Amino acid sequence: MADWRERLLQFWNRFEGRQKYALIGGFLALIALIVGISFWYGSKPEMVPLYTNLESKDAGEIVASLKESGIEYSLEETRDGTTIYVLPKNVLETRMNLATAGLPRGNKGFEIFDDSKIGTTEFQNRVNYLQAIQGELARTIEQLDKVAKARVHIVMPEDSLYKKNEKPATASIMLVIRGDEPLKRREVNGIVNLVANSVQTLTPNNITVVDETGKILNEEEDEDLEKQKRMSMQSDLQLKLTKAVRDNLQDNVQSMLDDALCEGNAYVRVSVELDFDDKEINRQTFTPVVDDAGIIRSQQDVSESYNGTSTTPGGAAGVESNVPGYVEEEGEANAEYERKESTKNYEINEENQKIIASHGSIKRLTVAVLVDDSITEEQQEGLVRLVSSAAGIDLDRGDTVSVEVLPFSTDVRERKTLEEIKAEELRSRTFYMELGFLLLLLSFIAGGFLMYRNKRLREREIEAEIARREEEERQRLEAERRDLEAQQRAAEEKMTPEERQSRNEKELIQSLIDQRPQEVAMLLKTWLAED
Repeated sequence: MADWRERLLQFWNRFEGRQKYALIGGFLALIALIVGISFWYGSKPEMVPLYTNLESKDAGEIVASLKESGIEYSLEETRDGTTIYVLPKNVLETRMNLATAGLPRGNKGFEIFDDSKIGTTEFQNRVNYLQAIQGELARTIEQLDKVAKARVHIVMPEDSLYKKNEKPATASIMLVIRGDEPLKRREVNGIVNLVANSVQTLTPNNITVVDETGKILNEEEDEDLEKQKRMSMQSDLQLKLTKAVRDNLQDNVQSMLDDALCEGNAYVRVSVELDFDDKEINRQTFTPVVDDAGIIRSQQDVSESYNGTSTTPGGAAGVESNVPGYVEEEGEANAEYERKESTKNYEINEENQKIIASHGSIKRLTVAVLVDDSITEEQQEGLVRLVSSAAGIDLDRGDTVSVEVLPFSTDVRERKTLEEIKAEELRSRTFYMELGFLLLLLSFIAGGFLMYRNKRLREREIEAEIARREEEERQRLEAERRDLEAQQRAAEEKMTPEERQSRNEKELIQSLIDQRPQEVAMLLKTWLAED
């Protein structure tokens, strides 16, 4: 504390007299300014919102009404509109009075007809009806969370006697978006369909939606551009899928050959063609009924029989014997007759199939394998069968497998082996360097710890030596003090009463000088003045 006091005194003594007065005045002015601002803000009444996000017309009418009523208010202009603040005690009463006056007006709906008067013309009714529809639609759109304000303008065409001269209705919608998140496409389409289904002869194509910046929200993208984007995305997806299938097959076959022939003795390349065409096959097959193997749809059996006598026609051949009434009968004879007939109708055996081909199915597969000439012809044939099974070769589909034997160059293998050796040496050097660095770091840490420990030990030894010397000095001073006291006691014993009184008076004066130096100085001045 004393140190800070001395520093402040030194800082204060640096200034001259006028500078000191100027510094004191500035400090007092700053305190007065802080106190004044605090008093001004503390005494300022708290204002609460009366109405928020008002349109300019409604805000002007409300402000005019507040001025007439003598109510204190304040205004704040924002991006969404005007906000009016009043004292908390005036909120409810002011709102009731403004509501009685029909303020704020906002978007008026069908309540506009509450003020209709007698003698209103048909044109005025049509205008009021159009304004009512616009107000109702605006209020409905403002119910959305992302819409702060909405304005709807509808143009209704005039009726015409001729159909070809009629024009469709059109509409424009202006939206003030709340927040920074824009409306999504489906939300804009919902607003468009809402307005289109609320007005007769109005279609979504004749509606324009804009935001507060003038950007058209329901503008359709160019169909050609959208088609190109869709085709480009589809092509990229097809290429990625083709590459994924090819790499998967190639890695499977390559890993199998590497395990069987050792790495570097075989190389595989796969070419795959996928079918991305949309196919839907409807197949209807009729199977003939063989050996009553079918479902009987209907059956009809007829049986006739006769047993008895009958006349047998006779006579010579010719006209006379064939003309009725001229046939000569030879007499009666026994007759027997039997007939059976069966008719069966079978259901037609029918089979219906609907086949939808999946996207990305393998249309054709080609596998090429290159192996070293160290394998035999039998091993080559075995590789063909092995690769065909591993890759899923289908000869009916047109897949092919080719295994070729060629002598491999050893340069690549040797270079690869040399690179692996160098990489292993580099990893070893890196490991030993890191290990050496770690050991060096640990050595530094251990050395620092030992140095710190030795330093602390030396400090403790020095402190112990200092304490020992201080103790010796204290003992020496104590012995000297005892010797001095003994000498004083011996001297006091030899002193006369007058000498003791004189010594006591000197000690008293000395204590007064130490305790009250100013009073002693004034006393000396008084004595000197009297002398």
